[in-house]
Amino acid sequence: MKSTSTNRHQGSTAGRPVNQQSRPESCSMPRSEPFHIASSSAALPHGIPQRKRQDRDAVCVSRFDVNGSTLCAIPGHLVDRLFKLAFPVMVLLVVFLISSKFASAHEGHSHTPSVRMQEKIVELNTQSSSLRFAAFQRKESTAQPELAKLFEPFAEKVDVRFDRDNLYVESNGMPDHPMMVGITAWQQQVPLPQNYTGENAWRIPLNPVPAKNPMSAKSHFFRGAIALAANGVPIFNPIKNDGKTDTLLAGELDQWGGHCGRADDYHYHIAPVHLEKIVGEGNPVAVALDGYPIYGYNDPNGKPPTNLDWLNGHEGPDGNYHYHATKTYPYLNGGFYGEVTEREGQVDPQPRTAGVRPALRGLRGARINGYENPEPGRHIVRYEVNGEEHSIDYTVEENGSATFKFISPNSTTTETYEPRQRENRRGERNSDRGANSPANEPRGERGPRRNGRGNEGDSLVRALDSDRSGAIEADEIEKAALALQSMDRNGDGEISREELRGDDERGERRSRQRGDGQGSQRDRGRANGSRGPRPDDGPRQPWILVHAGEIDLNADNVIARDEIVGEATKAFASFDVNNDGQLNTEELGIRGGSKSAMAGFLKGHSKEIDRDGNGVLSKAEVINNAERMFNKMDRDSDDQISASEMEAAKRR
Repeated sequence: MKSTSTNRHQGSTAGRPVNQQSRPESCSMPRSEPFHIASSSAALPHGIPQRKRQDRDAVCVSRFDVNGSTLCAIPGHLVDRLFKLAFPVMVLLVVFLISSKFASAHEGHSHTPSVRMQEKIVELNTQSSSLRFAAFQRKESTAQPELAKLFEPFAEKVDVRFDRDNLYVESNGMPDHPMMVGITAWQQQVPLPQNYTGENAWRIPLNPVPAKNPMSAKSHFFRGAIALAANGVPIFNPIKNDGKTDTLLAGELDQWGGHCGRADDYHYHIAPVHLEKIVGEGNPVAVALDGYPIYGYNDPNGKPPTNLDWLNGHEGPDGNYHYHATKTYPYLNGGFYGEVTEREGQVDPQPRTAGVRPALRGLRGARINGYENPEPGRHIVRYEVNGEEHSIDYTVEENGSATFKFISPNSTTTETYEPRQRENRRGERNSDRGANSPANEPRGERGPRRNGRGNEGDSLVRALDSDRSGAIEADEIEKAALALQSMDRNGDGEISREELRGDDERGERRSRQRGDGQGSQRDRGRANGSRGPRPDDGPRQPWILVHAGEIDLNADNVIARDEIVGEATKAFASFDVNNDGQLNTEELGIRGGSKSAMAGFLKGHSKEIDRDGNGVLSKAEVINNAERMFNKMDRDSDDQISASEMEAAKRR
């Protein structure tokens, strides 16, 4: 019993019992009293059940054991209440302190702008508005591209420049080695310098891109170059422009793999492996126009390649793609591994050649056995025909004019030609010759001019006065262009004096009466060709367009310059019975000559073809007349009249 009484009194402080409602006064404990945290199993004051004790344990933050009694110093529910009340107060206090700080910082501060600032504001509000642009130019790399090193061994004759995308190569297309020697199938062309400079330079991509669908040279690119040699000489498809002839096997190439084209432009048709002696073995000898290099017979490591693809290329030991030369077809790149653009049968863009004289036909039995370059600008090509020695000694002036001496055992003939008037990409003329000077006509004194105007005015009035009323009405003026085209009897785009006088019409009428071919009713493509357009057939069509079927000898729907010139040359030879290089009235009147459309044209238009008015037709006059007609239809000056150009030439 004593012990029970003692326990009952342990829960009191200052004589008061402790229960759930009594607040412990831990602060009144003597500082000398020892205390410790009581365990959860400590006895509760008398009268508090066990569940209450557990609830109290859950909410009591700290308990003290004083003289054997457990005291709760800070009940948990009171702490929760105090926290809920104190937190908003603390937030408000912080906000108040911050606001006070900013308020004190602005004490005595004025928002009124200074006098200087006020002046600046007035200035900005009153001055006129303006825009300022800043241009930033990307700094181009000045480091020379690796591809440019290909041309360094020939730096004296080949210039290079570049931008971010392309390497531009300038040259005159003339190699240092002899040319033409060994050719047995010759078109009578000789090497002349070309102007591959400026906008007409070769353009090679510096960052070649593999094509999704590589194109084969067996079925594409029969015109123009497909590669460029390290010495600045272009390389054409080994297959010529007929799409089937291997130029090497046909005997058309010299011992260096080249020959001249219709513009007297020298170019290779196989890889120039002989250049390895200059560029060094293991280095490229050329680059294809898609930007991938062309090596000789071996890889840079000196070993022959064993895994060439159908384009004659592969990835070399360095992991980069390149082409190789081979001794059999395709001889170099057999097409393009990289991206290129094909337009009208050739890689586009590429430089244009510029010849000064007509393209000629092949000379049977000829073999070139010598070439000399005795002085700058002078060249000599020696050849033999049926055992007879011949030569062409020619000189090219700085202005592009050329003088040819054709030397045979019996005679020497001299011809001088001016550069052709050709349009560049801007539509400007490339030569300084006068607009009225006929292209490719040999220089020389003019013969006497015909005097008198004849009945030019009457013919012109008759052409315009369609209703023969004696006056030219408004509707007839509107149709004047068509009427004038009807006077262009030969379809060359010009109205000559003879056409104005009506001489051409009378001559053509006589020609038809003689049955010389011009007015024949035979179908196009046969010997005499189709009849020429009549005035009542509608607009007069160009002569070449009317007779395209006969002129297009290989039936490829393209009229080449050498085809039209060849027709003119053949027609001239059929009349020149005395082989003096001139056609007089008697020769032109011979019956039983050539029945071709061109022969009929020469008879019916001899007066206008006779440019110097001396009463005879020279071979140069006949050829130049054919070329004038050709040039008017050859709009892109590529020496071929394409189907699109023929369509564009139609008069409607």
